[in-house]
Amino acid sequence: MGNNTASAIISFAERLEDRSAAYYRDLAERFPKESEVFLSLAKGCEKTKTLVVQTYRETVSDALETGYSFEGLDLSDYEIEETLLEDVDYGEALKKATALEGRAADFYQDVANRSRSLLATIAVAFNSAAKRRKKHKQKLESLVN
Repeated sequence: MGNNTASAIISFAERLEDRSAAYYRDLAERFPKESEVFLSLAKGCEKTKTLVVQTYRETVSDALETGYSFEGLDLSDYEIEETLLEDVDYGEALKKATALEGRAADFYQDVANRSRSLLATIAVAFNSAAKRRKKHKQKLESLVN
């Protein structure tokens, strides 16, 4: 566990969204039948990144860089493996993508819960990001069924 500054949380969120979007673009190439779905998920990741970064830049940086940290938040709990192995089949790829979305949603919800006592805009942005990732997960689960 660590004491992560707001800046560290935002950097992690940026990497999470960039890596997730790259994973979905890879899935779109590997499984062209569902490329529209995967490309929409990649675009959703890009929008989430914009939301989080804009919120930080517009309302958070001055308030939080005064020393606030997300004590006890261990970012390694939310790391993702976004590499698509050559021999993975469609079902396994969907399973991995669903797990990725669950982990991302958990990260955003954890940060939102920890930031409620700060500025409302932080919790709202991270709650919104969590909801987006939960919708992504539901979309992926519907492809499995």
